[in-house]
Amino acid sequence: MNEEEKTDDGLKMADDSGEKSMVDSPQSIEEPLTTYNLQPTTQMEVHHHPQVEKKSFKEYLLEGLMIFLAVSMGFIAENIREHISENKKANELAESLYQEVYSDSITMQQKMDLRIRKEKQMLYLRNCIQDSSLEHLGSKFGMAMLWTHHIVSIIQFEPQDGILSQLKSSNNFKFYKNAELLSALGKYSVAINRIRKRNEQEYNFVDNFIRKESVKYFDFKWQDKINKDGALSAMQIINLKVLPEFPFELQNKRSFNKAESSGIIAQYLSIFRGTSQLQYQEFINTNHELLQALRTYYHVEKE
Repeated sequence: MNEEEKTDDGLKMADDSGEKSMVDSPQSIEEPLTTYNLQPTTQMEVHHHPQVEKKSFKEYLLEGLMIFLAVSMGFIAENIREHISENKKANELAESLYQEVYSDSITMQQKMDLRIRKEKQMLYLRNCIQDSSLEHLGSKFGMAMLWTHHIVSIIQFEPQDGILSQLKSSNNFKFYKNAELLSALGKYSVAINRIRKRNEQEYNFVDNFIRKESVKYFDFKWQDKINKDGALSAMQIINLKVLPEFPFELQNKRSFNKAESSGIIAQYLSIFRGTSQLQYQEFINTNHELLQALRTYYHVEKE
């Protein structure tokens, strides 16, 4: 009995102690892992970075110098590229400007030749009106009146300045680095403006005085015979090698005033000569100067 009891008690005690150990044992209680209860096998590994050797002052200076040289070379390369591009654009503008200016020099010479011919015709008409009875007039008188009254726009020079305007708006300073070229461009621009103003003054006189004389006194029937009812242009008529002879009848002859008419022609002749001798000649001179400067500094020539 005692043994059984003992045994039972022992078992019971064992059970009690077992239960107690299961409950009270710290291993049986699950606790959240913290930095305090981490097991050695589960603790985080600490990575130790290799110690970096400090650079010397010379090494830092060398690196800075290399960076400075790289940036400087970049700026230099960009400046060279811009310089090449600017030179190329300047040369293209110089060639185009030369062609425009040279073309105007040819046109101006053609206009001057026509103006010399017109001046002779105006002189003949003025003298004929002053000294002639104005009877039995023919094609020579009619042609002189045609030159004076109707040959107007084709003997006026209108300069081109498309490339010059483009040059001014392009801000290409390559053109403005040479004092001689800059001076030639300035004079040329001034000459163009003066020609346009003078052309307007000359045309206004024609419109206000010469046209009125034409409407009153010119024989348009004679003109129709000369130009074959409009088949020939004014330029073709004045360049006829053989002038057909047709009688020319001065219209409204009774109201025709010789002194007044010859005075109008004389005034027109004075304005006309002034344009040729001053504004046109100034343009010729500045045109030649600019062509010479372009040939010197850009080595351009006409095509």
